[in-house]
Amino acid sequence: MRQEKGTKLKNYAGVYRLSDGTFRIVAKAIAPKTGKPKFKERYTREVDPQMTQNAAVAYRTQLINEIKMGTTGGGVPTEIPRLETLCRSSWITFVTENVSSESRAAKLARLIETHILRRWGDHFIDRITVPEIDAWVRSLTADYVPETIRHRVGLFRRIVGKARGQYQLPPIDWDLITLPTVSNEHALKNRLNAEQIAVVLPIIVEQYPFYAPMIFALYTLGLRYCHVAAMRWEKLTSDGVIVIEETYDVSANVFSPVDQRKKAPPVIALEPRTLELVRRHRRYLTQRSHPGLKTGLVFPSEAGTRPVGNDQLNDVWREAQVKAGIDRPVTVHGIRHSFHDLARQQGVPDAVVKAMAGRAGTEVALRGQDKHLHYSRGVTVEEMCQASMALMQLVPTEPAAGPKGRDRGGDGRGRDRDSDDELAMTTTP
Repeated sequence: MRQEKGTKLKNYAGVYRLSDGTFRIVAKAIAPKTGKPKFKERYTREVDPQMTQNAAVAYRTQLINEIKMGTTGGGVPTEIPRLETLCRSSWITFVTENVSSESRAAKLARLIETHILRRWGDHFIDRITVPEIDAWVRSLTADYVPETIRHRVGLFRRIVGKARGQYQLPPIDWDLITLPTVSNEHALKNRLNAEQIAVVLPIIVEQYPFYAPMIFALYTLGLRYCHVAAMRWEKLTSDGVIVIEETYDVSANVFSPVDQRKKAPPVIALEPRTLELVRRHRRYLTQRSHPGLKTGLVFPSEAGTRPVGNDQLNDVWREAQVKAGIDRPVTVHGIRHSFHDLARQQGVPDAVVKAMAGRAGTEVALRGQDKHLHYSRGVTVEEMCQASMALMQLVPTEPAAGPKGRDRGGDGRGRDRDSDDELAMTTTP
């Protein structure tokens, strides 16, 4: 029986939609052994009848790579381990290395054992493909809510990204994975009001000085964690203006240019009190010859090998909220939601809020001197700085009067016993 050719998809060469909703894939590449073009043709109904368009595009990329590598898809190099082999060795400790709570670390370990290894343990790390991941995500929708699915896929992404990077394998294009949409209900609850911010942030300054500069930057700028984590010291001028050119993927520990999916203003300014916290933090790192100085990052982790981890930041942020008497602590991403609400309540124009949140255009034009950089929709760097200062008006200038943080012996979260004065980053301008 003659197979149907299908209709070619616009902008996707080699992918054809068939009348039954599946796809025909035609991959072409130069075979390394012969030096001549080689074709592979596959029908997605034979692999996964419910394969999505994004997964089909990724499947074609996989076939092209198989041609280029001279493999047939059946043989697997013996030096590439199975995911189970890695996860049941000391290698997997990177997942919990920034988690302070033993109970949380144990919970992550159970999650990996029950939901990751049970499904993916037998897979060699170079044979995990987008179509398979996409099918797995669809299978989860019957039993779990979108937030849970996105959390489990995110954990799986960290593990696979680390493993493929270690063996110099090409990264998986996770943008092609179709994740369930999270409703606005979660976003509406994941934020703090002005009164809560006024209590939590002084606690952060007083009891968690190592993390205070980064948390204040998140609060006053409204940026995503991935952009603040990628900030470089060399891009920060003496008057607090910083250029944002990179984004940080915490799951794979990879820096890349800011993309169109998660935008950020190309230039933004730190308001005075946040800038002072950042400068004091830099002096603290310099006085101790901190290994993070070599990375050039504004906010290196305590180990100094990468930016402060999102999980570690979440632990600090939640702990401070508990000390402030907040029954339902929000996540670090909730700082961004809080920024949106509080900025508008403080009278910040909607165009300025959208520009700072990366929801406007990204073109920058010079107007007059360099310090008058003109951001999209007529929003200037000065206007964004004024918005940050408006949010800081909600934060008291005196340290919080409350229970002291646990004595951590100078590990960065609490005060260093030997240098209390140097670490005391009060919010007084």
